[in-house]
Amino acid sequence: MSFQAAYAAPIIMMSQNRQADKDRLMAEHDFEINTKAEQEVKSIMEHLEQQDEVMIDILRRLEAQHEALLARGAINAQGRA
Repeated sequence: MSFQAAYAAPIIMMSQNRQADKDRLMAEHDFEINTKAEQEVKSIMEHLEQQDEVMIDILRRLEAQHEALLARGAINAQGRA
């Protein structure tokens, strides 16, 4: 029995070491992918924030134009009366 254990132990240890190396490489790969994904999400969020700022600026301009048109309409209505 001890000969069999002595013979099998190094093979089992090598197999476990190989699996541990594979697991470590997979963990490193997953970390790299997650890091890249996080950077991409940050980039997308920044882009969306810029779009929000542009949309708010457009809305403000439209509101200002609308108010100017309403003011002109009120002036024209007073002139006719």
